[in-house]
Amino acid sequence: MKTIVAFSDSHNRTLPQNFKAVLDEADFVFFLGDGLRGLAEYFQRENFYAVKGNCDALPFPEEMEVTVEGVKFWLTHGHNYSAKYDMHKLLLRALEKGANCALFGHTHIPETVFEQGVHLINPGSITLPRIGNPSYAYITVSGQKMFCKIVEAVCP
Repeated sequence: MKTIVAFSDSHNRTLPQNFKAVLDEADFVFFLGDGLRGLAEYFQRENFYAVKGNCDALPFPEEMEVTVEGVKFWLTHGHNYSAKYDMHKLLLRALEKGANCALFGHTHIPETVFEQGVHLINPGSITLPRIGNPSYAYITVSGQKMFCKIVEAVCP
């Protein structure tokens, strides 16, 4: 079994202290954009994968694919796919990529949907939530199956 922590929209703010411990324990860390400059300490980690968002200027890709134990994840910030309005374009792109799971941010609102065989997961914002508390996605993968839980993070 592998564990994945996916988070987004930190906007270069300090991460909650308890969340840093979660990152240290995860097998994979996926950052979904908007706040790359504040995460430099993670750039050299082999298990850190990141895409840039509309507020990032660093030279990171806008989307990427990562396969974990046979489950294909497609990572994007979501701004290029109208994520603030609906998930239709995200779903179409995920299907085009053959992804089992699309991970995205941009809206600062956590959400999980399963449609046409694809998990669409937005972990919300780790520092600036629009609704509720800061949050991230905790994903486990085993035997080509995945489970996701949106977890509230305690702020420093």
